[in-house]
Amino acid sequence: MRVETLCTGDELLTGLTADTNSTWFQTKLLDRLGVMVRRSTVVPDLREDIVEALLTLSARADAVLVSGGLGPTADDFTAECAAKAAGVGLVEDVRAAQHIRDRFAKRGLTVTANNLRQAMVPAGAEVILNSEGSAPMFVLRLKACTLFFVPGVPKEYRHLVDTEVLPRLEKLAGARPKRVLCVLKTMGIFESQLDAKVQPLYAKHPRVTFGFRTQQPENHLKLLADDEAALAPARAECLALLGELVFAEGEQTLAGAVGEKLKAKGHRLALAESCTGGLVAAQLTGEPGASAWLESSAVVYSESAKQRWAGVSAAALAEHGAVSEGVALELAAGVRAAAGVEWGGAVTGFAGPTGGTAKDPVGTVYLAVCGPGVDAVERHYWPFDRERVRRAAAWGLMDLLRRKVV
Repeated sequence: MRVETLCTGDELLTGLTADTNSTWFQTKLLDRLGVMVRRSTVVPDLREDIVEALLTLSARADAVLVSGGLGPTADDFTAECAAKAAGVGLVEDVRAAQHIRDRFAKRGLTVTANNLRQAMVPAGAEVILNSEGSAPMFVLRLKACTLFFVPGVPKEYRHLVDTEVLPRLEKLAGARPKRVLCVLKTMGIFESQLDAKVQPLYAKHPRVTFGFRTQQPENHLKLLADDEAALAPARAECLALLGELVFAEGEQTLAGAVGEKLKAKGHRLALAESCTGGLVAAQLTGEPGASAWLESSAVVYSESAKQRWAGVSAAALAEHGAVSEGVALELAAGVRAAAGVEWGGAVTGFAGPTGGTAKDPVGTVYLAVCGPGVDAVERHYWPFDRERVRRAAAWGLMDLLRRKVV
């Protein structure tokens, strides 16, 4: 089955908005159906370009997922273009119109004419109401192709794709062979190093396609096979070869892996963050049930905050400086003691663009973890821009926790 995606919107071509929807869908489709998206197309908010794309894609694909341009504003005309491509008119869907009125009434708002435009769909289309928003999803056939039209708002897009689009695609795929995918997520190894490390396995597993994906600072190894019998031995060998470099499989996150380890031991964690400014805590609290293992986090940006909230000594700051091994350890031990928990984690560094010393230039970060029988500190140097240093530091601390909570 050939599946393609079409995204509409000037913002996707000007760089104002990143297309995260398509990559999410590609992963879901491969994981659930074993089908790889053959091509992804992005067009601006121009009627002629959208119509042309709909006709071109529907002529070569079995199914197309179309997103964007279903809102209430003047530049939302995907439904109009779909009707033109199908050679039909637009009609108001009564259920969709009532759905819009009901949503506005619940919020105490008045429905305007442009809001009701969202209920206008191509004649003959199948309409599915959107519980996460006002614009409905609709399904349209063009020749032998099925086109699914969904809003581009990520929350609405993902809900409709998960509950409506993927089940329909599964039916379209029928009994065709389903390929299987395994994604091994790693930390502490560059993409090129990961490739070199697993390269000896390529010839041993000719029925497995080895691929790579970078989501800095993570690097993922993708194993794609025709069936589980081919995938399982390749996966087992990769896990044995990579060892603790692998922090998770599939959709699990690094933060989730940390949480699982802490929860399994019945332990709790407190954090002291300097250059990351709460980024570690933000990732950890993004995990459902984090309250079971995360006690607290302090953003100790200034030297006085490091002393007041994490008990760092004035002597350590004067002798070593705020960005140092000694201060990182005192931060982790101090926040652990202050919170009265089993584990303390800390990060301090020079994110830039200014600061740094001859010994520790901009990009230097110290990570520390204190726990039962554990006092660990690591120095890292990431010669990146400010945001990438902060992200690398946050992920680095989570990875250090993952490795030390055993």
